[in-house]
Amino acid sequence: MAPKKLSVLLLFFILFLSVPALYAQPSDSAADTTERLLENPRRTLHTFLYYQQDASENVSLAAQTMNLGHLPQEEKIELAKKLKRVLDSRGLLIYYESVPDNPNYVDSLSGRHQYTLFPALPNIYLVKQGDEWLFSQTTIQTIPDLYSNTFSIVGNVVDDLPQPMHENWLGLKVWQYLAIFIWLLIGLVLRKLFEFIFDNYARRLVTRTQTSWDDMLIDETEAPISFLFMIGFFWATFTNLMLSVTTNYYLSTILNVAFLASFVWLFYNLINVLTKYLEDVTAKTESKLDDQLVPLIRKALKVFIVVIGVIFILQNNGINVTSLLAGLGLGGLAIALAAKDTLANFFGSITIFTDQPFQVGDLIKTSDAEGVVEEVGFRSTRLRTLYDSDLSVPNSILANTEIDNLGRRRRRRLNTTLNLTYDTSPEQIEAFVEGIKAIIKSTEEINQTNYEVHFNGYGAHSLDILVYLFFEVKDWSSQLQLQHNFLLDVMRLAKEVGVEFAFPTQTLHVDSFYRDEPRKASEERTDEELVSAIYAFGPDGKLLNPHGVILKKDGQEINFNADKS
Repeated sequence: MAPKKLSVLLLFFILFLSVPALYAQPSDSAADTTERLLENPRRTLHTFLYYQQDASENVSLAAQTMNLGHLPQEEKIELAKKLKRVLDSRGLLIYYESVPDNPNYVDSLSGRHQYTLFPALPNIYLVKQGDEWLFSQTTIQTIPDLYSNTFSIVGNVVDDLPQPMHENWLGLKVWQYLAIFIWLLIGLVLRKLFEFIFDNYARRLVTRTQTSWDDMLIDETEAPISFLFMIGFFWATFTNLMLSVTTNYYLSTILNVAFLASFVWLFYNLINVLTKYLEDVTAKTESKLDDQLVPLIRKALKVFIVVIGVIFILQNNGINVTSLLAGLGLGGLAIALAAKDTLANFFGSITIFTDQPFQVGDLIKTSDAEGVVEEVGFRSTRLRTLYDSDLSVPNSILANTEIDNLGRRRRRRLNTTLNLTYDTSPEQIEAFVEGIKAIIKSTEEINQTNYEVHFNGYGAHSLDILVYLFFEVKDWSSQLQLQHNFLLDVMRLAKEVGVEFAFPTQTLHVDSFYRDEPRKASEERTDEELVSAIYAFGPDGKLLNPHGVILKKDGQEINFNADKS
């Protein structure tokens, strides 16, 4: 960590750790006579703690709270000090209002006149002896081991430090400033050491494998595990700083939450590794259902880990989660009404996943959206539009609208009209139409049983040829490439048979009124000629050709109108 960040951390600890002990003090009248100091559990604990504070220090009086028998006075005082240090360093706050003040108090579990201070330390308890409440013999016997376990590093070394190291400055002793600095430095060094081992040993091992999910495993777990080691060190050793009970209370809570949160962070990142592995597995299958299921699994597991982690952290910090959830249940109706759109989207996602109107990778079209499905979430479905933009459509809308799944087309249609100029002869039109059919028959990717190519109408500026066919491809890109090749073949065909494509034009005809020459007689038709023309195209007429124009090659008629099959 940079020196600047370390300085900020030290300043924070100097301001935060100098908070004095915040024992809830009873009124001064509670200690007005010596006879009343040990009359009930609350008085005994007050005597033990009150007379070991700097402002009212009288450790000899505090030592009277222990059932010490005939031990030397110095040993009694030393045991009282050690027990006080243990409680303070572990951040075990005692709230006097929660301690019973009944001289005849009976523990509900044991049925005896005893009071256990903290469930985490069952061997530290008070018992009634005569008219006095004292720390039990079990407590006194436990103090040495409890002290050595609490101060595993410094132990009795602190008492042997020279007097200048015990001087107070801004609420802390000089040796505590040095201890805090070393404490933070060791934690940061441990974290960097773990990251170094990960980068130089574990990462080298996974780079030798051919899979990618194990590389992702190192990337996703390095930060949370290194943070876990650092917080674990802080949590296991913070009692050696011997700070005030209030500071240690909040510090232990923060470290406890951070320690548990690091596990949540670790499992949260492991979900990414799991889903990456599942993606590699599902990519090898033909079904797209499992591809669509993986993103939902990832989101569901992440929500589950976060919810369970928060509940576990709250439960381990003394918060009754059951009552909290019950309280939330009272406002469930209001929350449901406020989040009705969210719930509608959630049930819409269930409908989509159950009915499967589309899958990841399908091109879909609705009344308001069109794009390729990239991901189906709990709230919305993300589409990649044809403009390459990212469009999110609420699932409640998709579940209640018509969906045209273009991605499930078995074949893709080409429906176009080719415009030929009006000077094209019938023979050329017939040859052009039959040439297009020949191109279709020679292209395997075009459906051979469902196509139409016909002279389809007289346009305002052209003779129209209808081309209607299907490409047997599964994606748009392949369709465009085949369509490209097909239209180029049509252009080469048009050049070969001598037809030209029309475009909108206007032709000006000058009437005979403005012409010097009269209309030629050959341009005129008599009534007999017109009637003969009609009969020529009637039944058995000579000019009628219901089977199309007959082209000849080497004097032989060629009929292109054979069956398509």
